[in-house]
Amino acid sequence: MLTKKKGVLAAAFLGASVLMGACGSASTEETTSLKLSHFWPSHHIVHTQVLEKFGSDLESETNGAVTLELYPGGSLGTPPEQYDLATTGTSDISLSVHGYTSGKFPLVEVMDLPFVVTSSEEGSKKLWELYKEFPELQEEHGDTHPLALFTGEPNQILSKDKPIERLEDLRGLKVRSPSTLGNEILEAVGAVPVSMPVNDIYESLNKGVIDAALAGVSTVNDLNLHEVVDHVTIANLSASSMFITMNKDRYDQLPESEKEKFDALSETLSQQAGAALDQGGQDGLDKADEVGISVIELSSEEQDKFEKALQPVIDDWIKSKEAEGLPAQSIYDAATAK
Repeated sequence: MLTKKKGVLAAAFLGASVLMGACGSASTEETTSLKLSHFWPSHHIVHTQVLEKFGSDLESETNGAVTLELYPGGSLGTPPEQYDLATTGTSDISLSVHGYTSGKFPLVEVMDLPFVVTSSEEGSKKLWELYKEFPELQEEHGDTHPLALFTGEPNQILSKDKPIERLEDLRGLKVRSPSTLGNEILEAVGAVPVSMPVNDIYESLNKGVIDAALAGVSTVNDLNLHEVVDHVTIANLSASSMFITMNKDRYDQLPESEKEKFDALSETLSQQAGAALDQGGQDGLDKADEVGISVIELSSEEQDKFEKALQPVIDDWIKSKEAEGLPAQSIYDAATAK
């Protein structure tokens, strides 16, 4: 049986959804309860369609021996703290964005490069395949046990007052950036990057701290950005790679039979998260249409201008990583292979 409960005693438990239960012979055995922390609100599509399902499937597959407690909304830590929560064991499992932990995941950045990701599901499938293929990507996550690596839908330009129809329209605008690489992308197109987690976009747009945001269209609906955004420009400038990863000691302590269940479920978890985010992107476009937000498609001429402006970002990324002895060219070629 799957149930939810909300914590009521401490701020750390505010908004937590608890997936618990036991069935069959597990009622006479010790139940392992695992905490999964993430930064999205509990109504976010990944929480409701992916993480809750993962908890339910895990409980079912282990006959109730393993249950999952979901802690959304950053209730256990801020978005940049999520990976460390998993390494230290504050959470058993964490979900967040690689780019929020600057410098730790140099090769995973390949999925954040311009025009690499065209859909979240395809990008997520590709990233999980790259992780299994390249030991260097495995080493970047070596202090935890990844259950899924996935990408958000392509990042677009969400602006408050000024519509972005040409490359020149971005010049001098303060634009939210999701990562260090995002900073380079925005600088290359003439914008002024302002780094912040996705949760801070709403308030920053509302208060005029930023003029626009580089973010997925899903945020228009999932984070209520339809209340502060006037225009969405489809540009596919980047994406944000993400992780669902488990404390290594906690994973190692599981019985082999339960590890096998985790591993089997994680094989499809990346693609499920990607598919959910693609649906979230469509929901965001639907919400934009509903409330009258203009959705701007770049002309082929303007798209060519963006591609020309951003090619040096790709070239410099490959060159700098290769200089560090990392197989950046091979990983980029694999990431962009059709």
